[in-house]
This record gives sequence, structure tokens and C-alpha cells, in this order.
Amino acid sequence: MLPRYSREFLLSGFDSKPTVTRRNFLVGIVVFALVVSGAYAWRQLGRPGLIAIPPTELAPPLYTEYHEAELHLPQHDWSKTRPGDGQRFFFVAGHVRGLGWGNALQEHLMNAYLAYRAGRIFVFDNYTWNDDGSLCSKYNGHWIPSQIPYSALIRGPIVGEPFPDNVHASPAVSRVYFDQVCPKKLKLARNAVHADLVSKFSAELVTDAWVTTIREIEDPCVEESRKSGPIYVHYETWGVRLALKDIWSSFSTSPIITHFGWSSLVERAFDHNSGLIIPKTLSMPTLADHPFTSNAERYSPIPGLLAIHVRRGDYEQHCPRLAQNSDGFVGVTNFQDMPDQFVVLPKQGGETTIDHFEHYRRRCYPTVGEIVEKVAEIRTSPAGTGINQLYIMTNGRPVFVQELKEALLAAGEWNMISSSRDLVLDWDQKFVSQAVDMLIAQRAQVFIGNGFSTLTSTAVMMRLANSFPTNSNRFW
Repeated sequence: MLPRYSREFLLSGFDSKPTVTRRNFLVGIVVFALVVSGAYAWRQLGRPGLIAIPPTELAPPLYTEYHEAELHLPQHDWSKTRPGDGQRFFFVAGHVRGLGWGNALQEHLMNAYLAYRAGRIFVFDNYTWNDDGSLCSKYNGHWIPSQIPYSALIRGPIVGEPFPDNVHASPAVSRVYFDQVCPKKLKLARNAVHADLVSKFSAELVTDAWVTTIREIEDPCVEESRKSGPIYVHYETWGVRLALKDIWSSFSTSPIITHFGWSSLVERAFDHNSGLIIPKTLSMPTLADHPFTSNAERYSPIPGLLAIHVRRGDYEQHCPRLAQNSDGFVGVTNFQDMPDQFVVLPKQGGETTIDHFEHYRRRCYPTVGEIVEKVAEIRTSPAGTGINQLYIMTNGRPVFVQELKEALLAAGEWNMISSSRDLVLDWDQKFVSQAVDMLIAQRAQVFIGNGFSTLTSTAVMMRLANSFPTNSNRFW
């Protein structure tokens, strides 16, 4: 029988913009908590007793309709209590939790690619900030969903849509369905699989080790143990120079990437704000008007648009930590053919000096003046020919964004300068706005990113995979 995020207990008003009509919120949340504790569909949320209840007017969406749609994927046969003939699953239970969207997406893509290489059906979970049983969590003083279904953020075979016709592979299934047909699982420990690795700093060697191990297993229900943590960890993969280089060719041309897409929720936000993104001189169809084909075809370049990623907020503390750890750029941003290479300077006597901190600060937390200077440099470069519209991806405070806009306008003429703060988003879209920013960065004629950011590196990953010129990716 199909487990339900039943329409009988959808929270009245909880998945829409908060209004004064939410008088039944507390009653609804209690009912929901009771159903959660017994509903199979929410078993993945952990201990059901821990239900965070934010004030009504601050309650974030739960994306219930997306959870329901995942449960109704055609490959989910709820009459079964074990895998069908030929069905072989793989789930990474130790996937990242409590990290930003860029971290989660890059890992999700790589885990799906591993399953694809191993000939297994990929099992997807939620984008998880917190799986302690809470519905909402507090971050930086604001309530956010503890978990968001991946289908509210992305689309493609890795969230259950079909592979292209020429690919002989089965689309992903939800963790809820995996638990239904695989009550008993064969669990693999990361340390055991990695025991004989020649180098743990090669994504290709790590993937090969897992593929070899999994292919030797007959059990249809294979799970990487949650206790093992992520398969691809930052200080062995994403944060290691060239760790992705040996796998890049096969990974970037696999259907995991070529048929990756953004969710309808994200695309609607892009379409609705196209006036802030697409130069008025261009006539480009809305994404909603066209059926999905491929990543490269759907997300073509937007001529004239420069997108820049300006991190503030937590990066005021994060950038000095990077200096203390002597960290480099992350993911594909540290490929040797990328412009604006970052060189990790050796420390004198192991000390992190003022010069060392400043070396990182310029590349990680540039001042308004440094941002203006870099933008001017790009506009005079061959890659920047014709740029007349600027979009600022930022978590900076409004007063900072206004200061930056005024400085950029004073330094040169623009048809328009807009920012993340200017986007008009509905309540559901506000909590996936990082994905909207990433889509804009993916399509810009030129993108200036923060090489230490996984959001930047994942956007650049898509640009490279879609054959954008390498020199169209720049960094502070």
C-alpha cells in the first residue's frame, strides 16, 4: 500500500505564504506530528518526538506536494515488499547533513554517478539540514525547513525521472520506497571499501573501488553505512586540487550531468524574474514554455549577462579559517586550466601571518573597491565583450548590496544591475533561492565566482559540462 503524505493531513496554509488566516497552525502541527510518528513516509526523519514549532508567521514551507509526487513515481510499485526481478539498489546513508546547497548538490551528483557506474538503481533522500525529527530548524536566526525534497530543487534521472532512451538504466527511487522493498540491507563501511586505495585523493580511484565492490555483491539491497559518513569527503575530494580531474571526462558526459535539470519551482522563479536577468535587447523563450531536452540545450548562455558571486555573512569568519587551514579553491575551480588560479602560500614557521590572512581575504572576501576593479577588468576582456547587465548573487545585507550597486554604477554604464535581494519569489521559492542563483550563474555570459564556495564550483561544473568557454569562468 502506498504510504502517504496524505492530503487528509496537509497542514492548512503551511505550504504557502504565511497569512493571518493560520489560526489552525498549532492544531495542524500537532496532528502532523502524530501522523509523522506513525506514517511510513516520514520514517527517514528520525526520532518523531522532536518537532520544532516556529511562530506561525515565520513557518517555512514543508514542500508536502513534492514529497507526495516522489511517492507517486511510476517506478514505485507499492504492492511489493521486496525488489522486483533484476532490481538492484544503492543508497548512500551517510550523505552530508547540515551543509549548504552547493555541498549537498555536488555530493548528490557524484553519488548518483557512482550508482550509475555500478549498474545500480540510485536511491535518493532529501536535501537534509537536520534529520533529528524536527520539521523546522533555526539557522542564523531564521526558521528553515529541516529537510527539502530534492525534487523541489532539481529534476532528472537522479530524482526519479527517466533516463534518455539510449541509456539502459533505471531511474532513481526514493528512500521511502527503498525501505519498503528492502527492509534488510547489506551495509558497506567506507573504511573497508577504501582500505586498498592507492590514493584517496582521486575521485576516479574512489569511485572504481566502490563500483568494483558493489558489482561483486549479489544482494539487491546495498547501502553505504550512515556511520561511515559521506563517500566523497571535502578534504579528500572537493577541497583537493585536481581530485576530480581524472573522473571529469566520464562524469561530465554521463546522463547524470547531461540530463540534469532544475525543478519547475526554480525555473518558474527564473522566468518570473527574467526582467532582472535577461537584457531587454534579447528575446528568449521562458523555460516553462519548452519541454525538457538536455542540460546544455535548455540552459543556453545569456549574452550580455555578467553574474558575480559575492559572499558575505558567514564568510567573514569562514575566510580566516580557510587561511589558517591553508585551504585552496574547491571542486572544478582548481583545475589547472582555469583562469585566476589561487596559489596556497607556504606558512613561515607554521604561523598564519597577517600577509597570509590578507592573501585569502582578497580572494575570498573582496572589498567593494576590489569587486568594482575586477568587474571592470572582465568587461574589457575578450570574454566580456557586450556585457551590459549585471546580477549580484549575494547573502549580503541590503545596505552592503546598495553600496556595491552604487559603486558599480559610478564606475561604468549598465543597462541594469540587480541582485539576489531584488528577486520576487513566492514563499516556496524563498527557501530554494540558492538554486535560483545557481541557475542564473550557470547561464551567464561570464561568471565571476568565489573559488572557495561549493555553490560557485557547482555552477562552474555545469558551465564546463555545457561547453561554456573556460575563460568565461573567473574568480576574485
